[in-house]
Amino acid sequence: MLLVTVALLAIVSIVPTLAVDRPDIRQRIFIHYAKGKLPNPPSAEGRGYYKLIGAKWLFLPIVLEVNPSGCGTDENLVWTAMSTAAEEWDDGDYSGWGGVKTNLFAGGLVPVDKSYNDLAWTADKRDGCNTIVWGDYPTSGVIAVTILWYIPNLTILEFDIVFDINYAWGDANITPSVMDVQNIATHELGHGAGLDDLYDAPAYRETMYGRSAPGEIIKRDLYKGDKQGITKLYA
Repeated sequence: MLLVTVALLAIVSIVPTLAVDRPDIRQRIFIHYAKGKLPNPPSAEGRGYYKLIGAKWLFLPIVLEVNPSGCGTDENLVWTAMSTAAEEWDDGDYSGWGGVKTNLFAGGLVPVDKSYNDLAWTADKRDGCNTIVWGDYPTSGVIAVTILWYIPNLTILEFDIVFDINYAWGDANITPSVMDVQNIATHELGHGAGLDDLYDAPAYRETMYGRSAPGEIIKRDLYKGDKQGITKLYA
């Protein structure tokens, strides 16, 4: 009991230290661009591609705050899509790939009233939460944006995600003309877990490929490099 208590106290003492405005805290903003047509999947024999951000979560599980207001689709669909997307990274439930040992998103999803302007665009807006909202990003051709705060070579501190309201959202299996919520959420949550964007043409089957199109669903299930990358971080 004493050892457990000491360990818990040690963890509690570390977390506030990481939360203050240390000079080595960095921000990354990942822009998810739209492209005009669906990609053709590469052959099954192709190698995997991944790129790491340079930090991972030290304190788990991750809790996701979600505000589906403005999504323009069934909010129940949004909650299901977000949950399934998160589970694909840790348990591999959607595709059945097996997942990693660490249950990254076991903290679950909670509703929140935050909006676009509450996200951590600047250091003074950091709140230690991982928030997902819909909003009007000012640059055209951008599907979604992830804002990530981290300490290089140490830990991720928090991330926020905005899905752009200028796109029609939904389930592309039902309505092929929409931007698929689960498809884009799986990609953005990959950033939240510690994976970077990929833009080289051979990597376009990976979930972390940085461009998507309406009707696309191939990012829902992790590809070779996605699995290699997340396993490298949380084996």
